[in-house]
Amino acid sequence: MSWEEMYTRSTVCPCGKGKLTQKTYGDDWNRYEEEAVIIECEECVKKYKIETITHRGLLSSDGVWSTNYLTPIDYPEYTGIQENDLYPPTASMYDDFPTWLIENYTENELIEVKCRIKSTTSSARLTGDAARIRDLHRKALNNVRIGEILKNVDAALRRYSEHSGNKLQREEVRKQQNAEYSAYNEEKRKHQSIIELK
Repeated sequence: MSWEEMYTRSTVCPCGKGKLTQKTYGDDWNRYEEEAVIIECEECVKKYKIETITHRGLLSSDGVWSTNYLTPIDYPEYTGIQENDLYPPTASMYDDFPTWLIENYTENELIEVKCRIKSTTSSARLTGDAARIRDLHRKALNNVRIGEILKNVDAALRRYSEHSGNKLQREEVRKQQNAEYSAYNEEKRKHQSIIELK
């Protein structure tokens, strides 16, 4: 069941004095793995780096494939807005359930959940977001008592306005980050070359 080199694909490097290569290995179970693309040229290795983007199909049967790019070695990294620079890492529901609620639900959603909780005597009757919070409360705290769930939702609501990094704030930053990163990648693609191996 050892891996064997099956074949090597290559193409000429930009300066024409060397090549770009990628080896593919296979095993007895018909599994295949590709090595990273390598620049085999003393001049081009000083000017370029290889960047690989992995794509996944919508369905698992669609498979996984990669696109390799030749990028100028001195092309600047992304320096735009990033969620983790503005807000601390998100809380774990296992460590701080109320903070986790603040970071994953809007204030209005939690008010609605509180109303649903107060209108029933059994957590089994909860629906929608309230039922999801009940299930996560069970997972994190091993407890589905209606009073305990309400206590944590109340704690989240009390701290909501003063918490830096609530759901709405994080969503706004993510939206801005996605827009800036897309613009960065769009400009970067103008300086890259897709590697077509044969």
